[in-house]
Amino acid sequence: MNGSPEHGAKSVGPVPGMTRRALLTGALGTAGATLLGAPGAPRAAAAPAGMTPEEEKLYADAKKEGKVVWWTAHYQLSAAEAVRDAFVARYPGIEVQFIRQTAQVVYQRLTQDLKAGVHELDVFASTDEAHYLTLKKQGVLAAYLPLGVNNLPKAYRSVDPDNTYHVGALGFVVINYSTKLNRPPDTWTDLLDRRWRGQITVGHPGFSGYVGNWVVAMWDKYGWDYFTKLAQNNPKIGRSINDTVTDIVSGERLVGAGPDNYSLENKARGNPIDVQFPTGDAILIVSPVAILKEAPHPNAARLLESFFYTR
Repeated sequence: MNGSPEHGAKSVGPVPGMTRRALLTGALGTAGATLLGAPGAPRAAAAPAGMTPEEEKLYADAKKEGKVVWWTAHYQLSAAEAVRDAFVARYPGIEVQFIRQTAQVVYQRLTQDLKAGVHELDVFASTDEAHYLTLKKQGVLAAYLPLGVNNLPKAYRSVDPDNTYHVGALGFVVINYSTKLNRPPDTWTDLLDRRWRGQITVGHPGFSGYVGNWVVAMWDKYGWDYFTKLAQNNPKIGRSINDTVTDIVSGERLVGAGPDNYSLENKARGNPIDVQFPTGDAILIVSPVAILKEAPHPNAARLLESFFYTR
């Protein structure tokens, strides 16, 4: 990890009167509704609602630029494709070129481009807030207040007071498990039980922002001794948070610290996987999004970022 991602992860228990689906839908606007409406199934958006004058002007300016370049670690590939398809359906004439990779991969590619003086990226979407803190100090992020940002719950409207980055996605790290199990683990500390030796899968914090945030949250809650004990159970360590899903679906491992969204997508396809929200401390991941100051398609970038919040 580059720096500490503690600002992007929170331990959360039940929210009175609000389901997890409602929290994510409310916080993610159009993009969230697209993803949650049909997990893992990219689909065209419905006919666009009437645009505000501000949105119409931004769309007209963005259409002159013709495309937007977006690098994201927020979603699995199929979900990123769903966002792209919904955006293109709402805003014909603007091409979306995107890369979906782990947080560290997209961050390293961006830092290499910046060192070389290459400006090809418009919208950067890592899952590690530490990346944005570094980029902000370097002065390479553009300040912008997206259209519709006030549709977010108040707590998420201003994660950066200077508006150089905003909330781009919300998700959870939860216990993933094979449905072959009679009873999955109930808590994170259950993974330390010797009966899970050789049956656990996790991602790597050096590649995945989600995993990095989970590691910090576990460290804060249980101390580093948690990982010393976890290592005794010989977990398989992949790269992406989504590698845990692959391992469980294939039958190579039975339990792990994984995502909610991609796991439920695989469950919906009939694969033998489900999720368990640990008692009292599911880990909420707040993943930012930002526009580069030297973005080659600045208006299209603003339109894409605003798309996350407009309804």
